[in-house]
Amino acid sequence: MVVVMANLRNSFPEKEDVEIKLLANCFYRHFSDILLESIKGLSLSKVELQRRFHYTNPEIFDELYLQQKSAILLGSHYGNWEWGVLSFPLSVQHRVVGIFKPLKNRLMDAYLNQRRSRWGLHLASMGQAGRVVVDHRHQPCIFVLIADQTPSNIRDAHWVRFLNQDTPFLHGPEKLARSTGYPVFTFEINRCGRGYYEVTFKLMCEKVDKLPHGEMTSLFARQLESQIKKDPPNWLWSHRRWKRKRPEKQP
Repeated sequence: MVVVMANLRNSFPEKEDVEIKLLANCFYRHFSDILLESIKGLSLSKVELQRRFHYTNPEIFDELYLQQKSAILLGSHYGNWEWGVLSFPLSVQHRVVGIFKPLKNRLMDAYLNQRRSRWGLHLASMGQAGRVVVDHRHQPCIFVLIADQTPSNIRDAHWVRFLNQDTPFLHGPEKLARSTGYPVFTFEINRCGRGYYEVTFKLMCEKVDKLPHGEMTSLFARQLESQIKKDPPNWLWSHRRWKRKRPEKQP
């Protein structure tokens, strides 16, 4: 509760305390739903999952597939990301490779990954990302990364002013995009009702090498911030996103 309230207060300093408490209560209702939906998703049928988690424009990737080209898709802890992990491979022609940060509990990590991959998702840890891209260079793939996690090494992070706070973002997604030249997509999740979501994909950047260093990461942060501000309770506020401070510049 303390972490959630502090995160909300710092992110929305213009809001009164009563508004912050209301957002916190709404977040806890949303988070409870996500936990229950994630458990249900482990046994949900394909048909039922696709009915509840609807993609409005998966054809945005079709031309790339016809050209046998790959892409990068950046996601976040917004909406029901677990159902997205399960259902996305059912909606596109590409091979889908999820690049993830392993859990400390190896048994739980192995169990969740086995359940997540049962409908076509291929998984690789962040440390394996470079090798996986090389191994799949002759096959059209969509590499999916959850890009709003806190970096373990803040000196390699890209710092952005995000939700009124200095925030470190992973440098890996931009590094991957620059090294491969793959176009980068994002998506917006809208909650249509309890247990129902609608997802729309967007091309964020076609050629990252034409942007200044760090601009792709900043662009992702701005898009995520815009979505969060539209409906704040749907983001993962219980995460200690701002536990690290920006290091002082070296002389």
